[in-house]
Amino acid sequence: MRSTAAIENRLLRNHSSGRGPWRPLLAIACAFLLVTAGRAAGAEDAAPEPGWMERATLSGEWGGRGTELATQGFEFGLSLYGDVMFVVDGGLERGTAFAGLLEPTLTVDLDRALGWKNTTIFVHGIGTFGNDPTELTGSLHAPSSFGNSVDTFSLFEAWIEREFLDNSLSVRAGLYGVDTEFDVKETAGVFINGGFGTGIDLAQSGLNGPCIFPTSCLGIRVRYEPTTTRYFQIAVLDGVAGDPGNPKGTHIHLSHDDGVLVLGEAGFERAAEQERFLRAAVGAWHYTTTFDDLLKVDAAGQPVRRHGTQGVYALLEGVLYREPDWRTQGLSAFLRMGMADQDVNPVRCTVGGGLAYTGLMPGRDEDVTGLGASVAINGDVFRKSRSLAGTPADRREVLVGLTHLLPLTPWASVQLDAQYIGNPGTDPTVDDALVIGLRFQIKF
Repeated sequence: MRSTAAIENRLLRNHSSGRGPWRPLLAIACAFLLVTAGRAAGAEDAAPEPGWMERATLSGEWGGRGTELATQGFEFGLSLYGDVMFVVDGGLERGTAFAGLLEPTLTVDLDRALGWKNTTIFVHGIGTFGNDPTELTGSLHAPSSFGNSVDTFSLFEAWIEREFLDNSLSVRAGLYGVDTEFDVKETAGVFINGGFGTGIDLAQSGLNGPCIFPTSCLGIRVRYEPTTTRYFQIAVLDGVAGDPGNPKGTHIHLSHDDGVLVLGEAGFERAAEQERFLRAAVGAWHYTTTFDDLLKVDAAGQPVRRHGTQGVYALLEGVLYREPDWRTQGLSAFLRMGMADQDVNPVRCTVGGGLAYTGLMPGRDEDVTGLGASVAINGDVFRKSRSLAGTPADRREVLVGLTHLLPLTPWASVQLDAQYIGNPGTDPTVDDALVIGLRFQIKF
């Protein structure tokens, strides 16, 4: 995500490839209109739907056909996100960037569709377009959680899952995104900056990332829940996500040299229905492939090759205060810390946390206000290597984020956001950055 190259100040424009998002978006829009029109044409006798402002999605239930398809085991989703980010001070340069994300999904309950009990298929596509605001800030913490410097469409997930032992054991196999189930903090979901998602200590790892957005891996995940409050899960995946030389499209390339990525997590989770929501988890990860040492070299002057790298993390989140007579309103908090092997990973440690209040403003019961901070700390090995190279690095990068989510309808929302990034990229020549942003979401 880091970049030292400046880009032009531009809004709602594409990269130098010259490809715009409008052709695929127009095609999807036309297909959407044809489908909804066709379904509506055959639904004269269906029960009237709620008004368009009350619908769960913009297209509604397609004259009742949506519910009919769901009973047959097929559920479709289509969401559009957009982040407009203004770097008003500091960073690599001042400017504006727009990051867009289109997410179609398909869930198939094979019990309803084919009679295969406890079996589900899930397909999740992602289309990214626009610019990556990180190219303006040069920071480790990505201002937009889905900002991408490449305009492309790919399959992020495509897996089949089977449940056993009264649904206490599940096995999932296929294209899998680690960040959908590992190192997940529900309370942090309101924040726009990607640093509040997968910790930077884990996100920086691997030869092409650790199978997180926007590139997943082929693998298998096993999850066991001995009780309603405890769980254990482990995943084994390809050690190299996608194709490092080609970020466009979907790539599955298995090689002995790739090794594997192994992740494990154990946790306690108490649902809000049981009392106040509370969750605690610890996790660990390990790569079996080889990596270049950041500092040591052999007799030929080449980096020493180290076999494997690993890290650990821990997180805690829960409800601190619940408003009287309101189950969904109140104050929640999260705290997360992670560490990585500093011999091959620049960031040695990440610490982050935040607060989120639902219904803080009178009359806005579903609004969510969040205040969070995250610190990425470089390892001594990385700093020494940078110093020897004549490009010293600061000890840490600091992020402080303030955000406010405003649901407009069940299918649309806007979000106001402000971020302060101290020591962007831990580069002492780059000034602290101030970023103002706006996110919108539409569920079709």
